[in-house]
Amino acid sequence: MNPSRGPERLVRAGQWLIALLFAYFLIQVGGALIADLPLLSSPPRLEQFLDQPAKTALEAELQPLESRREALQEQAERLGERQQQAQARYEREKASFDNWRSTRSATAQSDQNPEVIARARQLDGLLQQQQQLSGEQAALAARLRQVQASIAVPRQQLQQLQSEAQGRFQAARQRAELRAFGIRLLLVGPLLGLSLWQFRRFRRSDQWPFVWGFLLFGLFAFFVELVPYLPSFGAYIRYGVGALLTFLVGRALIRWLNGYLARKQKEQAAPQEQRQHTIRYEKALQSLARSQCPSCERSLPRREGVLPNYCMHCGLQLQHDCSQCGALHYACFPYCPSCGKPA
Repeated sequence: MNPSRGPERLVRAGQWLIALLFAYFLIQVGGALIADLPLLSSPPRLEQFLDQPAKTALEAELQPLESRREALQEQAERLGERQQQAQARYEREKASFDNWRSTRSATAQSDQNPEVIARARQLDGLLQQQQQLSGEQAALAARLRQVQASIAVPRQQLQQLQSEAQGRFQAARQRAELRAFGIRLLLVGPLLGLSLWQFRRFRRSDQWPFVWGFLLFGLFAFFVELVPYLPSFGAYIRYGVGALLTFLVGRALIRWLNGYLARKQKEQAAPQEQRQHTIRYEKALQSLARSQCPSCERSLPRREGVLPNYCMHCGLQLQHDCSQCGALHYACFPYCPSCGKPA
């Protein structure tokens, strides 16, 4: 039931290796051909659609304004640090003055005390310094706002220029994607059609390794070199093609299933001898080894390790007695295993 048939299996494995190698080399040749196509190697760039003279003029106008803004920001930061230092000094001096006054005697706390007057004037000077720094900071902030307002106009014009260039770039990229997909389709479409036609017509010939290799090459070219490059205009084309392929594949599966069921019904309605001749010998051996009917492919129960003489599902004769020696053997055997008489 499990013959080794080593040479046949070795040759079969070699044929599949030839098919895979043939497909591999064809895939490499096809990939190199598509990579060398001139229309696919130079995609559009954003810089091609940008008004370079206008961009250069706007950048030249923005450069001194940006430098002035940065200088004013640095001045504002330094002025802020000076104001923080002045405020911290004022707070320290005021705290020291308050502590000093609290430790003096009552007679020494007169407002006419020269030392009190001197320290009070020192605090007033520090407070005036803070107010002066605050005024400078407010003026500097006003100048900075003016510079930022001057920058806003050319910057907005530059953004508008880039936005218009981006729109033209997107349109050009979509056209380039559609052109690249069209070129790939012109190459891959006929290739896939030819591979399917060869597979349908020559898959049972002695040249089947090359037919299978060419089919694998066509499928690889379709699913790897073509499908990922489907243009996506709002996803209409991509999902539309997916829906169409799903419909075609589903319809083909339904037709294959209906044909399979019709063939099974026709096969089971044929006479016993005709049904036995239509079943391949290797398939019959494999099905019986798995305790399955070679015709209807349903499971068969074994009684004490022996299969029934007839399939209880479709009525196919599985075993019979040899007309010469009376030995029971499978009906698919071309010769009796006991006496060697042709079945």
